[in-house]
Amino acid sequence: MERYEKCKEYVYANFSKIAYEPVRVAAFIHTNSVDNAITLLAISRGLKLELARIAALFHDYSQYVENCPHKDHARLSTLHANQYLKSTNLFKTTEIDDICFAIAQHSHKTSYDSPLCEALKDADVFARFLENPTIKMEGIRKERLLNACADIEKAKP
Repeated sequence: MERYEKCKEYVYANFSKIAYEPVRVAAFIHTNSVDNAITLLAISRGLKLELARIAALFHDYSQYVENCPHKDHARLSTLHANQYLKSTNLFKTTEIDDICFAIAQHSHKTSYDSPLCEALKDADVFARFLENPTIKMEGIRKERLLNACADIEKAKP
């Protein structure tokens, strides 16, 4: 998990530089919530925990750090994660590809992709629910939330 810790230090250091406090706070809260949710899902689904947690760290990075429009955040976050992960020389190309594909696809909640993509999508929905349990969940988001909860329940010791 040393690579995860290095990525977390990088992402959180950049979040700390966000001048507008509500955005800075939202960056920390949401990213931490997704990180916690994907930890549970990765363990319950037998995924590579470190890669899943790194994808969670970067999934909304550009939305917060670059204040980009929501419609562009997944693509721009993918580009940033790809550049950073390559620069560390700590990751295999296939690992970078898996992480970046999950980040790129995480906004496409209605499509089904790789197991890592699905975990990130589900963690994102689960985190939004944990951040505001009164939020109305319908359709695919409700389905994802219920499936994530069921997977976590099945995996309990």
